[in-house]
Amino acid sequence: MMKRSVSLPWLFGNPWRLPLLILPLLLSLPIPCSAWQLDQQWTRVVRRGVTFFHFRLTFEQGPAHLYMLQIDPDAHYTIRPVIANNCIGSLAPVDRLAQEVQAVAAINGGFFDTKGQHLPVGLIRIDYRYLFEQFLARPVLGIDADGRIAFATFTLHSRIHLLDSGVEIPLSGYNRARKYGNVVAFSREYGPTTRTNPWGREIVLRRISPREMPGGMSNLLGQRYLVTGESAGDSVIPEDGLVVSFHSSALHQFRERLGGFYPGAEVELRTNLPGGWEAFPHMLGGGPMLVKDGAVVLDYAGEQFEAKMNSPASRTAVGLTSGGEIALIVIDRGDPTYSVGATWDQLALIGRDLGFSDLMGFDGGGSSTMFIEDRVINLPSGGTPRAVANILAVVPTG
Repeated sequence: MMKRSVSLPWLFGNPWRLPLLILPLLLSLPIPCSAWQLDQQWTRVVRRGVTFFHFRLTFEQGPAHLYMLQIDPDAHYTIRPVIANNCIGSLAPVDRLAQEVQAVAAINGGFFDTKGQHLPVGLIRIDYRYLFEQFLARPVLGIDADGRIAFATFTLHSRIHLLDSGVEIPLSGYNRARKYGNVVAFSREYGPTTRTNPWGREIVLRRISPREMPGGMSNLLGQRYLVTGESAGDSVIPEDGLVVSFHSSALHQFRERLGGFYPGAEVELRTNLPGGWEAFPHMLGGGPMLVKDGAVVLDYAGEQFEAKMNSPASRTAVGLTSGGEIALIVIDRGDPTYSVGATWDQLALIGRDLGFSDLMGFDGGGSSTMFIEDRVINLPSGGTPRAVANILAVVPTG
């Protein structure tokens, strides 16, 4: 088959135009581009406004298969993060997690520790609740109450604010083992108890701010809690609340501020989110950022990724087209006669050439998996879907 390269920034403006026109246009426009070429395309409608594309590409190093799910902004579907087994530090395959939440489709999500405790690497926020922190300046996907998405790069710093006195105490993180000098917030996703030793102090908080505002409004009031009790360690974590755990050395450091944690005191969880991002109920950290405002913006050093990550591999990414469609992407890497994978540079150029306004990477390699309806449709590099810490599920809105 004749091969042609592509640079069509207008192509995604209409989600129903793409299935009909992309292949003949690509075969008739020999626009110079050394990064990739399109060989073949297959398309099917999964749901009204949810369309699946399968592209066979050619890179300099060989062929590659790219799978993309595109969601029309006017369709009644969006994406949201789901953590494995509703537990931080737990793993499960993408297809099982998708089926458990009755998702139409799903891809793997953010990075995680594949050894050790399987902890996430990057921010997780679900239903306005923080489940894990973001201490590296890396990209974050935000999903608002209407299912629209946005991207920003930031670190997240959180603090407990005592409303009566105005005193604030910084948090060391969420849902991770408390270490020397730490102040850690535990939610029920960590487990039934904090599993801490008795050499500290723990404040039990019950959430009083609304989980979700009525009528699709955003919760802009912050997360507010009432102090309901305390213990020395291994506290029971309330179903809809937090336990703030102070290591003994942190008790000494903040001893003059702890008097405000009396039963019935009202406290607020505050963060340094970028302006307007408090309206996003769901967030998931990943990286690298590939395309921003239509331009390639790869910055390995700035986002603290190792340059060796740019070798050809299986890839997962989430993007936003110029027409406002959400796009989920997986590229396979396996038998070199089938698919050789892609570098981040190559995926960034594909996103730019196809007219994405934004494109952000997520965990790849053996984690890269796309599930649609009732099966995994790509060929994970490990042969079977890898157990992962979280996914992005395509679910009905409303």
